[in-house]
Amino acid sequence: MSVVCCNSWGWLLDSSSHIDKDFQRCVCYNEANGLEENTHFTCCFKRQYFNILMPHMQQSTAMSGFPLDSGKHDSAEHEKIELQTRKKRKRKHHDLNTGEIEANIYHDKVRSVVLEGSRALLEAGRQCGYFTEALTESQTISTPSESTSAHECQLAAFCDLAKQLPLSEESPVHTLSRDGQNPALDLFSSITENPFDCACEITFMRERYLLPPRCRFLLSDVTRMDPLVNSGDKFDLIVLDPPWENKSVKRSNRYSSLPSSQLKKLPVPALAAPGGLVVTWVTNRAKHRRFVREELYPHWAVEVLAEWLWVKVTRSGEFVFPLDSQHKKPYEVLVLGRCRSTSDHTDRCSAVNELPDQRLLVSVPSTLHSHKPSLAAVLKPYIRREPRCLELFARSLQSDWSCWGNEVLKFQHCSYFSRHTDQEPTSDTLQRTHSHLQSTGLLETPETAR
Repeated sequence: MSVVCCNSWGWLLDSSSHIDKDFQRCVCYNEANGLEENTHFTCCFKRQYFNILMPHMQQSTAMSGFPLDSGKHDSAEHEKIELQTRKKRKRKHHDLNTGEIEANIYHDKVRSVVLEGSRALLEAGRQCGYFTEALTESQTISTPSESTSAHECQLAAFCDLAKQLPLSEESPVHTLSRDGQNPALDLFSSITENPFDCACEITFMRERYLLPPRCRFLLSDVTRMDPLVNSGDKFDLIVLDPPWENKSVKRSNRYSSLPSSQLKKLPVPALAAPGGLVVTWVTNRAKHRRFVREELYPHWAVEVLAEWLWVKVTRSGEFVFPLDSQHKKPYEVLVLGRCRSTSDHTDRCSAVNELPDQRLLVSVPSTLHSHKPSLAAVLKPYIRREPRCLELFARSLQSDWSCWGNEVLKFQHCSYFSRHTDQEPTSDTLQRTHSHLQSTGLLETPETAR
């Protein structure tokens, strides 16, 4: 279950467990034969990607050749390096630019909330046995990076090439069929839907991907969102994780960023249901947060209601970066707003809970870049029953959600999962397993939103 515990401060999340619940029962899907139901297997997202054992700054120091428990010579050298680093970063207040001054003001505003709220949630997590108290000798200080994966994602490049192809004039939704008697998968020009209550392994461009149960997705460039708009779906929850422009992205060249002015052109007003919730992940740059609040949301007729913080911790419950670090903060911001409702939809919106401000999401982050935790469980009380949910700029899929992006299948690649083959389950076994998962909260009912 994704929510380990919750209190008035927010929620403690287990992201890997949330991913795993979608892959308790998987089958292969063949375009010619459909579901190969004679073979079942279980998949788990590899735990190594959530194996952050110590704060990143300590980890970098240890991996650079200066162990944390080094001798006097190494310790002195380590202190010398840290002193030089502090001197470089320490600047007088009047040397800070406007953005840095704004960032410091915002940090001062939320610092006590992050500190006290995280402490309360972490203590609750320890009481239920979630956190490890100490590292063992067998645990290594190094953590895997995205570059260690056997899969190098080329989806964005394929999407760029696919822009030269004409859009399909057929139905905007392509549904996998049980018998497989349908055309070859065309993930670029139509929404692909897995309608089954089991995960499906598909082959696309000679690579294997896992599709969660009852998921929909569109793999396309930002200029080719027509199938999503033309589907006619209106979404009660839209989550965005934009590729914000920043110096780190330009240096690393990990993905293409999108100028803020281009975000205004996203068809959010056409996709959002009246009274729907819009949630945007924002970096800690003050100008991005200000842009969302003062330009983007007003342009989409979205009223800003709250800001939440995702606080990132290690497996032992430490912040991944020092809370007062000038370089990087151990948290990211979520700006939440609601589309302005018409009088016809007042009853629909009044049935949901009022959105609280300054709530925390505390979790061990993934070592994979821009792999955010799911918001499905924590946002459920603030949207109507049986909602339709959409993630824009997604890099992974969720059951009962629609997702769009030019790398929407990235973290669904089979190389990120460990696979366990099962015997053919009997109907009684399946029923008992299904009932057990529902009772423990690991399995949502099929009636939940797409």
